[in-house]
Amino acid sequence: MNAPITRKRCPYPLDRSLRQRAVRYTAGIALATVLSACSGPDETRTTASVPDITHLSLEVVSSQPHLVTGGSALIAVRHDGSSDRLPSLTLNSNSVALPAQAEIRNDEHGTTIRFLLEGLADGNNSLTADAGESSASLTLTNYPITGPVISGPHQQPYLCIDELTPRADGQARRFAIGNGEFLDSAARDDNCALPTRVDYVYRSQGQEGFQPLPADGQADDIMLTETSTGEEVPFIVRVETGTINRAIYQIAMLHDPASAAPSALTANAAWNQRLLYTFGGGCESGYFQGTSTGGVLRESVLARGYAVASSTLNVNAQGGCNDVLSAETAMMVKEHFTKYYGEPVHTIGSGASGGAMQQLLIAGAYPGILDGLLVGLTFSDAVTYFADSQECAGPWRNYVNNTANTLSDDTKAAVGGWPNWYLCDVSLGERPDRISPFDCTAEIPAELHYHPQNNPAGIRCSIYDGMRNIFGQYPHPDSSINRSVASSPHDNVGVQYGLEALNQGLIDKALFLDINENFGGWDIDYQRTTERTQGDPQAIRIAYETGRITNGAAGLSRVPIIDDRPYLDHEGNFHASVYSFTTRARLERDNDHANNYVIRRHPASLSLADENLALMDRWLDAINAANDEMPLLERIATSRPAELSDDCFTADGERIVEPAVFDTSRLFDNTEGRCNQLYPPHAGLRLVAGGPLTNDVMKCQLKPIDYEDYRVEFSVEEKARLEAAFPDGVCDWSRPGVGQSSNQTWLSFGPSPVNRYQADN
Repeated sequence: MNAPITRKRCPYPLDRSLRQRAVRYTAGIALATVLSACSGPDETRTTASVPDITHLSLEVVSSQPHLVTGGSALIAVRHDGSSDRLPSLTLNSNSVALPAQAEIRNDEHGTTIRFLLEGLADGNNSLTADAGESSASLTLTNYPITGPVISGPHQQPYLCIDELTPRADGQARRFAIGNGEFLDSAARDDNCALPTRVDYVYRSQGQEGFQPLPADGQADDIMLTETSTGEEVPFIVRVETGTINRAIYQIAMLHDPASAAPSALTANAAWNQRLLYTFGGGCESGYFQGTSTGGVLRESVLARGYAVASSTLNVNAQGGCNDVLSAETAMMVKEHFTKYYGEPVHTIGSGASGGAMQQLLIAGAYPGILDGLLVGLTFSDAVTYFADSQECAGPWRNYVNNTANTLSDDTKAAVGGWPNWYLCDVSLGERPDRISPFDCTAEIPAELHYHPQNNPAGIRCSIYDGMRNIFGQYPHPDSSINRSVASSPHDNVGVQYGLEALNQGLIDKALFLDINENFGGWDIDYQRTTERTQGDPQAIRIAYETGRITNGAAGLSRVPIIDDRPYLDHEGNFHASVYSFTTRARLERDNDHANNYVIRRHPASLSLADENLALMDRWLDAINAANDEMPLLERIATSRPAELSDDCFTADGERIVEPAVFDTSRLFDNTEGRCNQLYPPHAGLRLVAGGPLTNDVMKCQLKPIDYEDYRVEFSVEEKARLEAAFPDGVCDWSRPGVGQSSNQTWLSFGPSPVNRYQADN
């Protein structure tokens, strides 16, 4: 008879095919050997049951076994015997003693032994546990703590913190610990690695903010705090700072230095067993280490007993706007946390703008790193956002700023469905061009920047060049420039700009025709072209297949999401509220609902951060306690706290509960309902061109011009002009985009060979 072993939660889901290969046979008996850190939160593993023979399994707790880093792993050995039945261990044919500090627990299933296994060599390592006639084995593949693991070859060049351009005031760029001190960059090695250090800060009864704790650990004004589990402890925070994957990471948690050091194998009453992982905003091409994390000294969060972690490569403005690199780094930092602090009950992501991008992309493509998402100022992803934003900042502004085109600001804004012209002309138009190779940040010395004539071998700072491991590269189309460039997925062939503005009578036929005859596009160096931009077909397919464009069918159907939307549309801020709706529309399209996604709108002056964290914590607890036999997405939806739903808040703090709705038939007056009257969402160039609310079609499929699509009558001459502007047809938005598909999960771009992505497949 088979005895089931069920796990409630799953830090790193692998696909079923990998789990099925995790079977070993010993003494003619099938023994399940866990080759994944999990089997999926709604699945059951089974081990063979044989009289008088111990049921034995091995599991890596801290990571997936093929993605171990740093030469160590937290291991769990399980058997159905008593705690005095200890298995013998062998690593790479050498006997390994069970560490004295191993944790041994008994329950109704038997005994679980957890211990930190050290001494792993780079590459494959074989671990075997034997107990009587029963045996279990496990292969652990270890990678250096410097990386890479799944993100492909390290980005080069890569500037360490002491190699960055000084600040405008001439001061060196430095990493602040949080206690008034800075990292000593002189101690770094060639991989930008710095010695790990531990510092303590505390909350004072008489001063605001964190104060450095004296070396003897004593202060007479230390505040007490009560954690979410009811523990009253000194408000002293341990801050660990080190280097993983060439990023500077930090981990902060409540801890009294007078007590034992934190350990995955001993309890820390001040920690509530939850981890908040923070992500920073922006979107740049990378090439440097960075000087800040997503922020770990979150006072209200730490006060409740949460641990907080982040790294410099989890700040989108520093990490290359490369969510695979961010996922890899978060995976490695979380692994380190699990090995040396303990396995979190769940890990919650937190971040706004580019920090929201990262969370959605990581959860969609690498499910299990984050169990719940707290996103704010949401963008669905970088690739589709830059379709709208760069078409505004480039071709559209080029058109309207032509002195021959005397358009009012209202007309300019109507073509994009924006609340005002300021949003495009200034908020977007004066921002750096993220898809341009010339968009290098101030941290990168000017002499390293790419220039097609003066420095063709220099750093190309488009986000796609920063992600060339993913998008691939090819020789520069100008044969006089001897270098390779990354492929780009951007395309605007067939897009009828201003179509809905024409049909609503906001622009006339003459302007509509002139816009589409002269809109143009850009080349691989983001230089204006009179022709429309043709996206690279392979780059478009890669963007979908690898998860650089989010959808609702993959990992995002496995997480609860709270979207916190401070309303900024009326200010002309580029953090437009429409992107909350585009994200949810993708879930609705792919899952027939988006009941795992809640939108909360409010004035920018109101913060819901602490409330959202508490609600997400409760939501995740309820999911873990729910019936495992229920499909996961259904379990997420039914576990949502009753008081958590779409809502909005007035300036006076009144809460209005009603569904958040974007009506695509009212692009220019989306004011149905009290919340939309307070916070009307606006559109964008692609929606006004007739595109879907999902806003995720990079290259549209074409159809012949159908004059029934227009609410105006074109003359014969006007029809000839329209057909000349669109000789191959116009976008058929009723069909999926060219190459559009759901993404695969847990893809590797090297060096890990597991799930290695091959673009040519």
